[in-house]
Amino acid sequence: MPLAHRSVLLAALLVAGCDSKVSTTVDPDLQKQLETIRDCFPQLFDKGVDLLALADTWRLNSGGSIPDPAGLSHSGDGPIDVQYVVDGCTIEMTIRFYRPAGVERQGLGLTATSLADRIDEAATLLRGELLDGNPFLVGDWTISGTKGGEAFSGSGAFTGVIGGSTNDNELERLRTTTAAPAGGPPPAAPGTLAVGACTLTFATDGAGLETDSFPTQEYPIGTVTVTIDGDDPDSDAEVTVTLTFDNTPVVQLVIAGTAGGRFLYNVETRVLTSAP
Repeated sequence: MPLAHRSVLLAALLVAGCDSKVSTTVDPDLQKQLETIRDCFPQLFDKGVDLLALADTWRLNSGGSIPDPAGLSHSGDGPIDVQYVVDGCTIEMTIRFYRPAGVERQGLGLTATSLADRIDEAATLLRGELLDGNPFLVGDWTISGTKGGEAFSGSGAFTGVIGGSTNDNELERLRTTTAAPAGGPPPAAPGTLAVGACTLTFATDGAGLETDSFPTQEYPIGTVTVTIDGDDPDSDAEVTVTLTFDNTPVVQLVIAGTAGGRFLYNVETRVLTSAP
């Protein structure tokens, strides 16, 4: 599934990317919210891309080995401790593997060298041990450092359910969650990125994003909500955007509380257009 992981954050972080094109007549409320995106988005975008590069190693059955990006190191065979140092910031993630009821599976004896291959190897081992239910993995992450002289921070967790339409070790579902299982996968919770007075939160809906509900699925199915808080109380307004994925490259974006705040974003062409 070449875009299953990347599309999740790609659309969320490219709501108004610098190379997106949009043409619309906006009302004052929408204009104020677009000011928030203009003021805060460029500061948050780069770190979101760095987090995206780490999350991209979660792909399973990708058709080939995914090399570690420069600055990435990892150790352990369950849990796996990951550190990714890039552009003045450090992303740290601990990846744990669980049986369906939420019992952690440790000491998997992993031998692969790249992080993606180690995750794939662990998923294969867990699927091979079980007759019923779906194992899952949880990546608890934090970001720290500086950007443009301002402190940068962030935290959250991703949970991936291992299973898929062919009952192999594909990634069946991806959710933003807490880090702690609760008799099964952890409950839903948002992730957060912040720099200076700008904050971005992102969350999947309760069901999460379906990434392998049938063999030919190429894009996610589900909903992600993104909220951006601005750094200028006089000109900026909080922005809440709902992104709907429907197994096509076109994602629907709806900005809450505005007229004319509905857009279509193509994750392949990276073009944002207004919609009726």
